[in-house]
Amino acid sequence: MSVTGARARAQLNVAVGGLRLGRTVVVLVCLIAAVSVSGCRDAREIENVGFVLGLGIDETADGRIAVWAQVALPSAKPAEEEKRQSWTAGSVGDTVWDAVRRLSNRSTKVLFRAHVRALVFGERFARGGVARALDVLARDGQFRYKSWVFVTSDPVGDVLQAETKQSSSAALYLDDLMRNASRSSTAPRSRFLDLLTSIEQPGDQPLLARVSLAGPKDSGGQPETEPGELRIEGSAALCGDKMVGWLDAEETAMALLVCNRLPAYSFVVPMPGDPGGTVGFDMIRSHTDTLFPEGVRTSGQAPPVTDVVFRITGTVDIREVLSSEQLMSVQSLKVLEDGISRHLEAGVRRLVEAAQNRLGCDMLGIGECVRRRMPAKVWEDDVATTWHEQFRTIKIVPDVHFEVGKRGMTMQSPRPVD
Repeated sequence: MSVTGARARAQLNVAVGGLRLGRTVVVLVCLIAAVSVSGCRDAREIENVGFVLGLGIDETADGRIAVWAQVALPSAKPAEEEKRQSWTAGSVGDTVWDAVRRLSNRSTKVLFRAHVRALVFGERFARGGVARALDVLARDGQFRYKSWVFVTSDPVGDVLQAETKQSSSAALYLDDLMRNASRSSTAPRSRFLDLLTSIEQPGDQPLLARVSLAGPKDSGGQPETEPGELRIEGSAALCGDKMVGWLDAEETAMALLVCNRLPAYSFVVPMPGDPGGTVGFDMIRSHTDTLFPEGVRTSGQAPPVTDVVFRITGTVDIREVLSSEQLMSVQSLKVLEDGISRHLEAGVRRLVEAAQNRLGCDMLGIGECVRRRMPAKVWEDDVATTWHEQFRTIKIVPDVHFEVGKRGMTMQSPRPVD
């Protein structure tokens, strides 16, 4: 082989070796970049993470903000399966964010808020305005918008630390209760996202479910609930972002009925014509039409709303009859339907009285119906700013008509008609 050929071969080998080295360097650089971009540098062992299941916020007597967190304590060690499953801690700060920051600094675990099931506001904080918490939580990239929102008049820390035999933590128990709330509909199914979307409109005022610590109540010598159990019943009415008062279970159900958000409802009424007799019902269908004067639909200057009619129709099924009257005739059934309609109409009238006089806030959804019937500029310029004052002067008339669907079986023979 000539000297020139040997030199050419040597140069070729050097070039190939350099190419291989370059490829190796490129591969290493790509691997390092992939690791840094994927976030593995922030990975933590599961036993070092505190999964926040419940969050509570209240205002102290001196105007500071108190925050509680109920945290699940998972473990990767089988020997620790019997240890405590959650713990609740609290902190106090000048603002909601300050209190949350102080709480995080006190925890030995990294608090992870993507699994919050229940957000509980204290009554004092809710009356001062829940917007102070909404801004912080809405900016939190971890906080889940499907969390249930509650208001309580009991100490928030006691609510989150309540022990129940049906679940491992109070937050999980509240989550399960709200998922089954449609069985009675005595509390609104209030989520964080619903609160955010409705709080800015004066014609769409939110209702938040009320949670309370239920003590034992004697009923025929038997306790109704275990001491320390939680109960979801009734609601807190908000005007803007501030709580203005409470609605009881029946008023809450009527508010959901008027706003077409009542999935199911059970109630008992006296049997017409039989003193002491009662009939139990399940409401299986209902619909409310909000009727306005024709002038509200015009596209020009908005006339004042002076009267509104709630036309409410629906169907109920008979679930229990404690009476000698077994409703076998068409006439007796018509009398019963009239009695049901009057009973529900009285409940709506009581709600209207509470909304217009006791609370002074439109949680009936009338303002939202008005807003949809006029141009946005007319609503914003002429109506929205004074809607709550105008709402208190409106004449609201409920027009309720319910019919009986399934009557079920009877164990008694009908009485002969004279």
